Amino acid sequence: MKKLLYIFLAVSFIFTACKKEEGCTDSAAINYNADAEDDDGSCTYPPSIVGTWTPTSVTQDSSLTTIIDGQTVTDLMGETMTYSGSITMTPEESGINGNMQFTDNGLAITFDDTSTYFYSNNVVTITDEDGDAMPFTCTFTGSDILALTFSNSMDTSYNEPGLIMLGYPEGNISISANSSFTINCSRNTVVNTNVNQRVGESNHSWFVNDEFDNILRTLNKLKE
Repeated sequence: MKKLLYIFLAVSFIFTACKKEEGCTDSAAINYNADAEDDDGSCTYPPSIVGTWTPTSVTQDSSLTTIIDGQTVTDLMGETMTYSGSITMTPEESGINGNMQFTDNGLAITFDDTSTYFYSNNVVTITDEDGDAMPFTCTFTGSDILALTFSNSMDTSYNEPGLIMLGYPEGNISISANSSFTINCSRNTVVNTNVNQRVGESNHSWFVNDEFDNILRTLNKLKE
C-alpha cells in the first residue's frame, strides 16, 4: 500500500513540475507576467490615445515662491511674489476651441496645424514643424476620459543690486515657479474633420504665467 502511495505522489510531482505557468505573455499588456510560458488569453491593454478628443475643461495649478535675503516675500512693488492656487476654466476661456485628433500613424491634427506625436509610458510628446517638443502626461479614466497634463518649472537665484534700495541689505533673490495645465477630454466617437484646437503653441497663454511676467517686469524696473 505504501509503495502505491509513493508511486502516486511521485507521478503527481512529475506532472506538477512539468506543467507550464499560464498567464499573459505579451509585454505590451498591463498584466504581463514575465514568468508565464503559456498565454491564457487574459491580457489586458491600456486605453488607446488614437482617436478624436473633445476638451471639456482646463485646470491650471501654479505656485511661485520668492525669497530675498533669506526671507519669503509676498509683495514687491505692488506685485504678488509668492502664491499658490488652482483654477478651472472652460476650454473657450483658456483659448481652446474644437477637438484634437491623434491618428494611428503618429499625427496630431488640429485645424491650423498637423504635428507628429510619440506615445509611450503614458506620455504623449507632440512635436511641431519647428521641432519643438511638448510632453503631456496622459491619465485615462476608463477608455473614454483623458487628462493631458503639461508641466513646467523654473528655479533661479542671483544678486539684484536694485533690491538694496528697497531695504534688502544684500539683494540676494531666489525664485521658484511651478505650473501645470491639465486639459480634460472625452473621446469623440463622431467622425469630424473640422478640428480647430490650438495645442502645441509654446507662446500660447496656457504656457505663459501672467503673474510671473509681471514679476520679471518689476525686477527689470529696479535696474532702470
